[in-house]
Amino acid sequence: MILPLFPADLERHRGMKKVARFLIKTWPGSKPIMHTHALELLAKGLGYRSYSHASQLALSWTDARPDIDINLIEWSLSHVLSDEFQAPGNPRVSINLGNLFAYIQTIPLHHLTVFKRFPELLERRHSFQLPPHDAESPFGKYQQSAVIPLAGDWQTHDNDDSDESGQP
Repeated sequence: MILPLFPADLERHRGMKKVARFLIKTWPGSKPIMHTHALELLAKGLGYRSYSHASQLALSWTDARPDIDINLIEWSLSHVLSDEFQAPGNPRVSINLGNLFAYIQTIPLHHLTVFKRFPELLERRHSFQLPPHDAESPFGKYQQSAVIPLAGDWQTHDNDDSDESGQP
């Protein structure tokens, strides 16, 4: 399924560029992403082969209401983002699917022309809500993150004999 992108969505400070800016600012991955890479990920998540492919097809969409399902779009975005989080060269992470879907639902797709013309397409039957922040959680700052680093400066401790450094 391809979500229609129109020429206006590809203009500066509009549509895809606004959504990409949101991804850059809120990126849950261990390594930050660049604007062009965010555009590529979004295009793939919306059903295109690449951002270039989306640009080529932008003129071909009609003004008719598309038959799309926001749940399928979100599912596609989850696959693309999961693949990116686990791509070779990126730090190893564990993915929390509930938090990933909650993150995806915060992506401001309403900036895209198709959702401005047909806002009812954004209606969701199911929403993934993040649990309230728990100061006692062993996951600390990662408890509401879509990804949790598998190496680095955090650990959960099940061993009562561990010292402050995290070593048993």
